[in-house]
Amino acid sequence: MRVVEDFKPIGIARLDTKKRITLGTLIKKFKVLLGAPINDFETFIGNDGDVLLRPRTAIPTRELWVHQNPEILKSIHEGIQDLKDGRVTKVKDLDKFFKEL
Repeated sequence: MRVVEDFKPIGIARLDTKKRITLGTLIKKFKVLLGAPINDFETFIGNDGDVLLRPRTAIPTRELWVHQNPEILKSIHEGIQDLKDGRVTKVKDLDKFFKEL
């Protein structure tokens, strides 16, 4: 897999006495940047020796269908944007509201 994208520095990870890199602080930064928990990393190495760790997040099986259906995913993103923009309607009687749909 070829990786072509821009990178920005987010910190320095130093080797410990056993020549390991701890990613705890970086993972916290990833979570803030991505807005999701990190479960594991895909790893890549470039021709010049650059190492890329691509964070991955697990999706529960029961939610996978949403991510496999672009129309549903788009609708959800539009709904979230509507909420952020204040385009909402308060409903007092849900049963009546659903019957009138």
